Amino acid sequence: MLDRDTLSQLVRIVGEGNVLTSEVSLATYMYDATLLYGRPDAVVFVQNAEEIAAILKLANAKKIPVTPRGAGMGLSGGTVPHRGGIVVVMTRMNRILEIDPINRVAVVEPGVTNMELQKAVAPYGMVYMPDPASQKVSTMGGNFGENAGGMRGIKYGVTKDHILGVELVLPTGDIVQIGGKWEPIAPELNLLALLIGSEGTLGIATKIIVRLTPHPPAIKTMLAVYNTLEEAGNSVSQIIAHGIIPATLELMDNKVIQAVEDWLHIGLPLEAGAVLLIEVDGFEAGLDRQAEKIIELCRANGAIDVKLARNAAERDNLWLARRTAIGAIARLRPSYDLEDATVPRTRLPEMLRRVAAIAEKYNVPIGMLAHAGDGNLHPLVLFDERDQEEMERVHKTRGEIFKAALDLGGTLSGEHGIGLAKLDFMPLAFTEVDLDFMRRERRAFDPNGVLNAGKFIPEA
Repeated sequence: MLDRDTLSQLVRIVGEGNVLTSEVSLATYMYDATLLYGRPDAVVFVQNAEEIAAILKLANAKKIPVTPRGAGMGLSGGTVPHRGGIVVVMTRMNRILEIDPINRVAVVEPGVTNMELQKAVAPYGMVYMPDPASQKVSTMGGNFGENAGGMRGIKYGVTKDHILGVELVLPTGDIVQIGGKWEPIAPELNLLALLIGSEGTLGIATKIIVRLTPHPPAIKTMLAVYNTLEEAGNSVSQIIAHGIIPATLELMDNKVIQAVEDWLHIGLPLEAGAVLLIEVDGFEAGLDRQAEKIIELCRANGAIDVKLARNAAERDNLWLARRTAIGAIARLRPSYDLEDATVPRTRLPEMLRRVAAIAEKYNVPIGMLAHAGDGNLHPLVLFDERDQEEMERVHKTRGEIFKAALDLGGTLSGEHGIGLAKLDFMPLAFTEVDLDFMRRERRAFDPNGVLNAGKFIPEA
């Protein structure tokens, strides 16, 4: 509970209408897209870096936890205020401040959604390449904090590959500028690599400078159909092994296919064990040869059909299927947990087998999505959280999925982050020396431990 003086100071910083303390209001900001909950003591809407800085200085003086929050659609508990305190909401910082197509940069505030940026730069013939499936709702601040990936990650990289600079409010309340609009950047420590993906623990981004890329002049999109997940996984490895880097290489299994087709009715193959959605882009010359080689490799690895989209409408339908997959399969059970683990792409077939075996072992239905070209799997675990016995099996299922990924040389996350949801698994991935180094690094930024405390890195 915040005392009256603290609440009064918050009102002075942001204005009375921007501080919420009613039980109904607080309940709205207790959770994200996981099953984790935590009640804040106050919710504060901010408009600029100066307001955030003042809040953090107040928090440091009074040792009050602060949780930064955008759209609240995270999948790791990163925006859950599990220690109470102040939730700082940045959705009103939603302006696109600059688009410079000549120098191929844009400057955005953290509350801008990924899709809003994509639409804004499209008339200039530009693309912001990171494209998470949740781009309609995921904000650029959240993308920065989690190092979000997306469909085009295999060819174009993830968020860290497209950020040039940031205005950042440090946990102490200081405002700093890191990087800038131009490349090469000024001679300074490469702190961007440290900050992107730090899950709101090292600072709060208030302006983000992003790299834009010219829209590819030509695109070809294919759907490869398989009897088994393993055959689809083998195709992924073979395509990359032959020196072809598609713009996208996405996988969906039978459970996802059936759920999407039941919702959209667009003609997906209901009997398929898996499909790969493959796209190549670039100059028209040479794309036909790439597509032909991909089709040849898919058939050699068990594809029973490979369809090439004939026009923009067919291509849009295929991408609609992929982008709505989570919503479609979520209709099957009262609750779902979208996991996130990554393995070397050569180990993808084995990881797919292991997840299927885990689902059978614990009698828990799992739909399989994957940014397959990156080896980034998103198993969709379906359940009813009101069933305690089933929940025990779900927790065991999650643990075994993460352990399997680590056994195969992978990681606990490809883009959703650690947050609270995977905190207990960090000691499986890192030694105590590793973790202690991370803690010391974090304390250098946040000596009082006020910003998103208790997340990402296990406390000693």
